[in-house]
Amino acid sequence: MDEIFHIPQAQRYCAGDYWTWDPKLTTPPGLYVISNLLLMLQRPVCSTYFLRLTNLIYPCIIFFTTASLLKQLHPHMTRRDRYATAAVAITFPILWFFNFMYYTDGGSVAFVLLSWLAAKKGHHFLSAVGSAIAVTFRQTNIIWSLFIVGTSLLDLSSPAKRRSFDPKAAFVRSPLQILASISGFVKALLSNFTKTVTVSLPYLGLLAGFVSFVRWNGGIVLGDRSNHVPVLHVVQLFYFVAFSAGMSLFAILGTVPMARLIRRPTLKSTVFTLASMGIVALCVQKFTHYPFYLWRLFSRKDWIRYALVPAYAAAAWCCWQALATEQTILWVLIYATATALTLIPSPLLEFRYFIAPYLIYRISMRQPRGAWLLLELLGYAAINVTTLWLFMNRPFRWAHEDGVQRFMW
Repeated sequence: MDEIFHIPQAQRYCAGDYWTWDPKLTTPPGLYVISNLLLMLQRPVCSTYFLRLTNLIYPCIIFFTTASLLKQLHPHMTRRDRYATAAVAITFPILWFFNFMYYTDGGSVAFVLLSWLAAKKGHHFLSAVGSAIAVTFRQTNIIWSLFIVGTSLLDLSSPAKRRSFDPKAAFVRSPLQILASISGFVKALLSNFTKTVTVSLPYLGLLAGFVSFVRWNGGIVLGDRSNHVPVLHVVQLFYFVAFSAGMSLFAILGTVPMARLIRRPTLKSTVFTLASMGIVALCVQKFTHYPFYLWRLFSRKDWIRYALVPAYAAAAWCCWQALATEQTILWVLIYATATALTLIPSPLLEFRYFIAPYLIYRISMRQPRGAWLLLELLGYAAINVTTLWLFMNRPFRWAHEDGVQRFMW
C-alpha cells in the first residue's frame, strides 16, 4: 500500500531533492531522513531492498529498549526474563510484518519507547528529543509524549506519598476514589511546583512546536487529507480492547488468577456490567464506521455488531485486570486517555495504529513467565507464518486497480 509512495520519496531524498513532496504522503519525513543517514550514499544504493533493510534497525532498538523498560517497570524480573519478554515483543505480529516493508511503524514505535525509557531514567530533555523524532514518523505520537510527561509527573511523589492518593487500580471501588486521586495529584504537583515545571518544560516546548506546525500546515495531516478527516469513531476503542485481549491472552492467563477473571456476580457488579454494556451498545449504534470490506460484513445485519458487545465488555475486563494489578489508577487513566485520543479520531480501522498502545500495555502489565511466555511466542509465530503465507501465496486482482493485490494487516 503506502510503500509505493514512501520508497520514491526516500529515493528523491537520496538524489538530493528535498523539496519535491508526494501529496499522497501524510506523515513528516523522519523515515526518509534516517534512511538517508544510514545509507549515506547516492540514489543507486537507495533501492527498495536497501531501504527496507534500514528498517531492520528498529526491531533491534525496540528489543533492547523494551528490556530496559521492563527493568524500570518490573525490577523484580530477572535479566533472562526481561530479554525473553523483549524477544516476544518484537515478534508481535503487526510490528513483525511491517518491519519487512518500508513503513513508518517500526521507527515510530522505537522512538516512542526510547523517549519513555529516557523519561523513566530522569532524562527529560532527551525524552522530549526522542518524542520530537517520533512525531516526524507519525504526528499522533505527540499524544504519547503527553502520556510520558503525565506518568513522569506521577513519579515525582515518593512511593509512600503517592500511595496515599494514587492506589493500585485493582483497589479502586468507586468513581469518587478516582476524583480523590486526581485532586491528590494536583495537590502533589503544586507542592512540588519547581520540579513539576522542570520536568514539564521540555515537553511543553515540544508541544508548542507541534502547535506551531499545525497552525502553519493548516492541520495535523500533510498532503492528501481525504482519508484522514477526524471523526468520532468511539468503537475503535472496542476494537482495540478486543484485539489486545486476544493478542495478550496467554499473558493474561499466566498472570491474572482465574478467580479474578471470573468472579461470582453480585447485584452491584451485575448492575455495573449491564450499564457498561448499554453504553457500549449505544456507542456501537452511534459511532460505528466500516471503511474496509471485512468490516462491511458486520454492517449487513444490525444484530451482528450488537452481538459483539458482550465480547468487547469481556475483553475490556481482561485487559483491566492485567493492568490493574500492576499499575495505579492515575497511570491507567492517563494511558486510557492517550489511547482514546490516538484512536478515536481515526476513521480508518488500521491495525498498525494499535502497535504503540498495545506494546505500552503489554510492557506495563504484570509479566508472565515460563510456559505462558512460550505459548505467547508460539501464538505470535503461528499468526506470523499465516499472514506471511497469505501475503506470498494468495494474491488477487481488483477490476479497478492495475497489478496484483495482496492480503496484509
